[in-house]
Amino acid sequence: MIGTIGGARVLARSISMRLTAALVVVLGFGGAPAAEAEVMVIGNQQLPVSSLSAQVVADLYLGRAVQLSTGQRVEVADLPVGHPVRDEFYSRILGRDPDQIRAYWAKRIFTGKGTPPLVRGDEAAMVRWVREAPGRIGYVSTGAVTDSVQVLLRGSGTE
Repeated sequence: MIGTIGGARVLARSISMRLTAALVVVLGFGGAPAAEAEVMVIGNQQLPVSSLSAQVVADLYLGRAVQLSTGQRVEVADLPVGHPVRDEFYSRILGRDPDQIRAYWAKRIFTGKGTPPLVRGDEAAMVRWVREAPGRIGYVSTGAVTDSVQVLLRGSGTE
């Protein structure tokens, strides 16, 4: 009988350890949230600037500006609604959440004061679109940046 109780304890401990290991994997090693990818504002290689401030990017994405201080006209593009990089971009660079952006553009469209940026299907499509013509600006996560575009603004936008 003692052997059976000891055997049950060993089995219970083994099950407990397996469950703990499974929870660690599922919750990301202790439940800490995974690090979010840094958002990169990218531009065509032929843009006459090597960096942009968060304020300039905000003005371009909110339709308050259509050209750079150099006179270069620009086009900006968005990732689809609900894309995590889009949400991160608007939160970090413009300081707005998805509902605020929807409301902003609904008002601008209704009053005839502008249209929202074009939408590209995914990050690879964004990079291709930016690469294809001068004056194009977009944003992607760090891992999607290629040598075919230049990084104009990194991350938080708190410059």
